[in-house]
Amino acid sequence: MERLATTLIDYISASIDYLHSGGYVMIPLVAISLWMWFIILWKLVKLRAYRKEELSTEQCLYMLLQSGGMPRGWQARLIEDFLRKRTFDNETDLRLLDSLIKKQCLVLERNIRIILVLASVAPLLGLLGTVTGMITTFDVISFFGTGNVKALAGGISEALITTQVGLVVAIPGFFMGNFLDRQVKGFEERMREFYLNFNRIIETKPVWQDQ
Repeated sequence: MERLATTLIDYISASIDYLHSGGYVMIPLVAISLWMWFIILWKLVKLRAYRKEELSTEQCLYMLLQSGGMPRGWQARLIEDFLRKRTFDNETDLRLLDSLIKKQCLVLERNIRIILVLASVAPLLGLLGTVTGMITTFDVISFFGTGNVKALAGGISEALITTQVGLVVAIPGFFMGNFLDRQVKGFEERMREFYLNFNRIIETKPVWQDQ
């Protein structure tokens, strides 16, 4: 346990030294990375919860008609909102159902664009760090010539590290952003299918007029 703690401390210390060698640009890069991964993890948890809550249309209707209620989930929220706001006019009720579906879709889509924007900003910050690192290198050359190898290495290191970190943040960010976008689109398709099934039931089942 003591060896593990020592190894962990050494790893953290080396990571801090590595980030410090990248200069001030590393601060917004790390902040962007933490913000982006917080949103990614939150969206993954949210989508997993939606997936676990999901029931077929038949199950939803059976539970609702038999017990008057159903487990919490996006389908339960949709049906409850519909039953609370319906007007008993078929055309108006169908527009209401469509708007409720769109509202659920917007909830799923929220923050995915932020992930892609943050992933786009990361390599630009890395490029900024590259420029500042090269400026530092040229300043050293102008003062000391090429004889101060350590100072030259510091500027070049700053330029390369920020570029590397920018790409390390951006590449998985783009991958996860597009992955989440595909997952959300799949949920939207299932919501549309649920809408069509529910739409048919509204038009054909008189029980909804008496519910």
